[in-house]
Amino acid sequence: MEETGIRGLLQPGERLLWEGTPERGIRLQRSDWFTVPFSLLWCGMLCIIIGPQIRMAAALPHLGLIYIPFILAGVYLLAGRFFLRTCRLARTRYAVTDKRVIIVSRRETVFLVYEQIPMLQKEIRRSGVGTIWFQRPAYYGSGKHRRHIPGMGFEEISEAERVYRLIEGQMLNKE
Repeated sequence: MEETGIRGLLQPGERLLWEGTPERGIRLQRSDWFTVPFSLLWCGMLCIIIGPQIRMAAALPHLGLIYIPFILAGVYLLAGRFFLRTCRLARTRYAVTDKRVIIVSRRETVFLVYEQIPMLQKEIRRSGVGTIWFQRPAYYGSGKHRRHIPGMGFEEISEAERVYRLIEGQMLNKE
């Protein structure tokens, strides 16, 4: 998106108060405290199971095809999800105006009017980089009917506390 891209989305008379992008690079999240050890265990178990099968591959070459989905899942859990998240955030832009917050990604543009924001929550690290949530990621249902609702917010932004206070102030002014 061009630098003037966010400004082109503003309504007449709307003032841009802050504009930013997510910090670059791979960052761990809270869920990674579980996912990283699990993915290492998953890949380790695959090595233990597949290792002896490699010798049998000469006799039964198609036997290895059974393991491909499990290997792909292990690679995704171990490294792929970090790469995909980094690529997704690299194309994302955020803005705070006097009337709403704006999230522009490759696939969609989201406008949230302050009166419609269901919640405001922050997760800020010591470095000042953090995430401001307007809607937390959630799951509902059970079993095969379990569904994921993606979160919505300003992810991995610098000066997160300042932006949080700016949004909070705008929300309080609208009440």
